[in-house]
Order: sequence, then structure tokens, then C-alpha cells
Amino acid sequence: MAATLTVKVEGNPYMDGEQAFKVILDWVSHTDGAVALAIASTYATSKPFGDFGPLPSKIRGNLKSVETAPGLLGDLTTALPTAYTLTILDKYSLDILGGNGTARSASAAQKLVPTEDLYIDSELTLTIASAGSGTKGRIIMDFEKYDA
Repeated sequence: MAATLTVKVEGNPYMDGEQAFKVILDWVSHTDGAVALAIASTYATSKPFGDFGPLPSKIRGNLKSVETAPGLLGDLTTALPTAYTLTILDKYSLDILGGNGTARSASAAQKLVPTEDLYIDSELTLTIASAGSGTKGRIIMDFEKYDA
């Protein structure tokens, strides 16, 4: 089974930093327990005709929080077999979470909040390791206006 990623955006669909928005990532892991997929380009691919204007090629905004929840659509009823590791890589392959995405709970929702403003202006790649074969989860990234 190949890894899959479904990307939804609430708020500003352009993800251009002009207004606040949330990026909701529903993922299913590969048989090896991994996911490694680009966020903005996956979203753009799901909107092949640009039904709202130009398709985003990157995410631009001030990241305020990242929530993780195991299970289909983050339902918390489908526990993963083990804790997993989450990284969100920028265009330089640097983890914007600074390594704080390790040991994500296999059964409970968790929230990461940056201790200072974290301005993003890049395509981001979601990577998950050690989640188990075909497991599911949800990640919600909350962005504010880009004021850097």
C-alpha cells in the first residue's frame, strides 16, 4: 500500500500569508510505516483546474500550532501500534518542528506550540516514520498572517 495524503485548507485557500488559515492533513502510512509527501503540491494536485485562482506552490504564514491525532480523520478510536515520529521539512530539508515531533502518541491527541514566531515561506514536506503498516492519522497546522 502506498502512502497517501489528503490536504484540506480552512480559511485562506491560497496559503499566501495574507490571512489566517488551517491546513488539515489526513495521512495513511505505507506498508513500511512511512509517509513522505509535499503538502502544497499535494493540495494543488487535488485542485487540477484551480477552482479558486492560482494554485499554491508553497505555504506562507506564521505557524502557531501543530496538532496530531491518531486514527481515521483523527478520530482517536483507531490507536496506532506504536508511537511515531513526525517531521515537517522545509525546502532545505530542515525540520521546522526542531525535532519536537518525536514520540507522537499512538492513542491521544497532542499539540505542539512554537515558543516564538515561526514564519514559513516554503513548500513543506510531511514525513512520518515508524507508524506501522497502513495506519492513519490527522495533523492540523494553524497559521496566522505572515507579518515578518
